[in-house]
Amino acid sequence: MKPVQLSWIAAAMIGLSPLVQAGFDGAISDDSLRQVGESEVYVPLFHSKGKAGIGSSTGKRVDFDGLANSFFSPKPRNGVYTSGSKHFGSTHYNFAQAANQDVWFGEWYEGRQDKDYNNRTVYYVGDNTDTTVPTSGSATYNITGINHFSGSNKLSGTFTADFAQQTLIGDIANASLSINVDSTIDAASASFNGTATANQAGVTTQGISQGHFFGADAATLAGIATFAGNSDLDTAFGGAKQ
Repeated sequence: MKPVQLSWIAAAMIGLSPLVQAGFDGAISDDSLRQVGESEVYVPLFHSKGKAGIGSSTGKRVDFDGLANSFFSPKPRNGVYTSGSKHFGSTHYNFAQAANQDVWFGEWYEGRQDKDYNNRTVYYVGDNTDTTVPTSGSATYNITGINHFSGSNKLSGTFTADFAQQTLIGDIANASLSINVDSTIDAASASFNGTATANQAGVTTQGISQGHFFGADAATLAGIATFAGNSDLDTAFGGAKQ
């Protein structure tokens, strides 16, 4: 992670922690530079411990809520928060929240904002407290996807969860990329895993999808679709029931 302009934040982020801790579910496509899990940094008025967070692979995690609502954070663009050069030098976070829950998903990269996307990784993480998943009925979720976000190109669509058949299927797309997710639900772990299919410029690429439900009665979900050999297609997604 590049040095932070605010020295008291930089000092607070030194340390090492595991990927995800009890009470939080999440995943990241490349953990060599970033990790997700429970936040560890406390800075009055800026950051809190015990929330869904992200940090460098060799540092402590800061909470997404603080990143989204910090005095230093710009207003969201098209529903997506961006923490850029004012807070993180030449590293950037694009992330969104699933409804009003402590559930977040997005991408991190290095270089010029909205241009370089070097070492990009996608992730999701959320507080799984009081999460329950039904075993009957169905629900439709409004889903947002984040892939090389530059202000107006978020992906949108719907996923349908058939809790009786234990399936989660749906599509998200923007003008240049579409992602299909076809996953199997494990109600006991509130998770889903399966395939992902990307279509870009008429080329179809197969990958995998994974994620979790969050909240009572699976109120929200978040996950990632990843594509071995073509990480440019890796996409984070999340949303809430209609």
